[in-house]
Amino acid sequence: MTNLVLDIETIPRDLRAEPRKIQEYVWERALGGRRAPEAPPDLTLDDYLAAPEAPEATSAHERILTFMALRPEFGHVICIGMGHDARGELERKALTARRIEEERRILVEFWETVRPAQKEWRLVTYNGLAFDVPYLLRRSLYLGVPPSRVLPLRPYLLEAHYDVMQALANWQRGETVRLEIVAALLGLAKVPEGMEGSQVYGLWQAGRIDEIEAYCLGDVQLIYEVFRRVQEYFR
Repeated sequence: MTNLVLDIETIPRDLRAEPRKIQEYVWERALGGRRAPEAPPDLTLDDYLAAPEAPEATSAHERILTFMALRPEFGHVICIGMGHDARGELERKALTARRIEEERRILVEFWETVRPAQKEWRLVTYNGLAFDVPYLLRRSLYLGVPPSRVLPLRPYLLEAHYDVMQALANWQRGETVRLEIVAALLGLAKVPEGMEGSQVYGLWQAGRIDEIEAYCLGDVQLIYEVFRRVQEYFR
């Protein structure tokens, strides 16, 4: 069976450009309104929108960016990394948006890539059941991109979707471990070294798209290498 490895990179939308109802919803959910300890007692939503990068709004700004980037209702997919081992070695490619307007294009290309073919494949991800696959489905829904196939989302069916993180944790939420920790325990190196998902938005703002793509493809390779070790023990 061919394994298809999947990993995505996402960024937040601009809260200032959103309708007031969405601004209020994100403010409340990301910070708990004025009840959040990270938000100064006198910092209001309007204060934040007027100067989101002001020093007094730093912690609130970071939490809002993270909240939005991790939710498809308030974020964008900017890179879809894939890899398959149909010919033995993992062959990787990335679908990358260099402008927000290109998000729909890469989603269309993704569905073309995974269109049903004669060869059977298994999806391999790290937290893909909870994040990558639902995110792609919901962004496709909101942008009107029709799916070309059903992506496996049922838990426990490792023969259809091997979510390495869930398999390692035996489907216990409190037992999940981050990819780079598992990789380090297995003696595997993360490439590019020292880069984390929290840096993606800053790279996007700086126009360093190639670095985002390299990071995404590096995670695709790492997920595959971890998967090959883990599947011998968790089936």
